[in-house]
Amino acid sequence: MIEVVGHQKLLERFATAMSKGRLSGTFLLVGPPGIGKALFAKAISKGLLCEQTKGKSLDACGKCDSCYQVAADTHPDLIQVRKPDDRAYIPLELLIGPPESRMQEGFCRDIRLRPFRGSRKVAILHDADYLNEEGANSLLKTLEEPPADAVLFLIGTNEQRQLPTIRSRCRIIRFLPPTGELARELMSRRGIECDAAQADIAIEICGGDCDAAASLLSGEVELFRHELTKHLTARPVPAVSLAKTVSAFVDEAGKEPAQRRDRLRDILSMAVATFRDALKNTAADPQQLTLPIYRIERTIEAIGFVQRNANQTALIETWATDIARGRSV
Repeated sequence: MIEVVGHQKLLERFATAMSKGRLSGTFLLVGPPGIGKALFAKAISKGLLCEQTKGKSLDACGKCDSCYQVAADTHPDLIQVRKPDDRAYIPLELLIGPPESRMQEGFCRDIRLRPFRGSRKVAILHDADYLNEEGANSLLKTLEEPPADAVLFLIGTNEQRQLPTIRSRCRIIRFLPPTGELARELMSRRGIECDAAQADIAIEICGGDCDAAASLLSGEVELFRHELTKHLTARPVPAVSLAKTVSAFVDEAGKEPAQRRDRLRDILSMAVATFRDALKNTAADPQQLTLPIYRIERTIEAIGFVQRNANQTALIETWATDIARGRSV
């Protein structure tokens, strides 16, 4: 049985298509990070490549060689591409090969090879948000005319972050954040015990990112969140102290660039939630709305710079200075 939690209606749609032998083409899976898009794509892959179900059911046996290989990311008919941690975009050579051997290597060539083990091939392009125009253009023919025996998944956070030429060639599958008991179960699977209300609040703060929500509910992060809130609601906001507090917590994430980016994005998401609360509390007085709106806009803008690999030290200092302008929330 597949291990995807939630998204039952989406599962049913794919299960029906698989049972009728009609699952093919290109799909763009969009939704917040940590919501289960990659796990969903892997589950479909396992069903399509399972030697027992032979692509007719989502309920892969989990015991055949193909199932083990899909789980281990070693199946020759499962092609996966990710953005390297040290690159701002998915390199063109991962998609169509290096300059000296264009279309002799890479994602687009591999998906067109005949299946090695069975009768299907599956390709998953993670981090679709990080396709630049050149990379996206190299995919267009493959996305528009994939092999008949292939299923392609592109995984991103938001369809608006994809170029129109990409969106127009994909069937868009939207993943919504979990709520209630399902949200609690997802936190429990990540080792966090909480009630449904706490899970709902954490997931809302993190914009639907379940991994970030689990981190937020951990003891260490909860203490930091309390300290961050004190800084953001101080009168006035202490820019220097705020920047030092944020920088220190980012440093605790380690030296890995991806982990540091994720940590800073989570911190800024907490700040957005704090300013949204301030906005709600001042909604009755239009004269009080300008400052929280300004701070929300500056913080969302900062999140965008995090995604574009901006220098974190400069970004934190600039953001803290912006937030400190004017009086406190």
